[in-house]
Amino acid sequence: MQYLCNVKKLLFAVLNVLAAFVLLTSCSDKYTIVGTSMHSVFDGKMVYLSSMIDSKESSIDSCEIIHGQFTMTGPLDSVMCVTLDMGDFHLPLVLESGEIRVSSEYQTVKVEGTELNEILYKFLSTRDSLIMILTDLPRRESQMILEGYDHDYIMHTLGEAEADVRIAMDRLETNFIVDNFNNVLGVSWFMEICNETYQRFGYPNTTPQIDEIYSMAPDEFRQNANVKRYMKMCEDK
Repeated sequence: MQYLCNVKKLLFAVLNVLAAFVLLTSCSDKYTIVGTSMHSVFDGKMVYLSSMIDSKESSIDSCEIIHGQFTMTGPLDSVMCVTLDMGDFHLPLVLESGEIRVSSEYQTVKVEGTELNEILYKFLSTRDSLIMILTDLPRRESQMILEGYDHDYIMHTLGEAEADVRIAMDRLETNFIVDNFNNVLGVSWFMEICNETYQRFGYPNTTPQIDEIYSMAPDEFRQNANVKRYMKMCEDK
């Protein structure tokens, strides 16, 4: 009798441990997005969370902005790159376990709270700084004309400046992808570069940057369905 009692106690303890494990697992496999907007015009508007599956947009979640606040939460089957559409803002996000905090104030958007999103937005912040230098070149040209600089000198100076920035941007993107070969960020940004190349040429094509990245990529990266599809289209063109 005492033996049966001890067995029951042991089974009860095991079941409690298993229940706790299941609870912890289910909690870890959830995403939460907490948003704050200083734009009162967004109140009452909907926020949409979507991803691209086989080149088609797929809706994941949506909610209403109330008093500048919104919250989304749901089960997470796998880590993926998604888009959060909030009015005029179309924010890239990594849908991953944990609380993702999104805040917008005027033209500034901040995303933080989870590891991959912080890596992504650190990269995007640096990239945006380089883009700002490029967009400022016409103003610099006008200013140099007003100051009386020779036309050839202006073209040479600004041409060198633009080339330096574009080299820096290529290197930034390449390093970002290589550093993230083992997660969704690497594949997602690689495909971003491929899509930009496709739009520029009007057909699938590679560039020295794409070839460099692909040559260094591990097999798992090369076997990604989107990567394989694009590279196969480049071979068959």
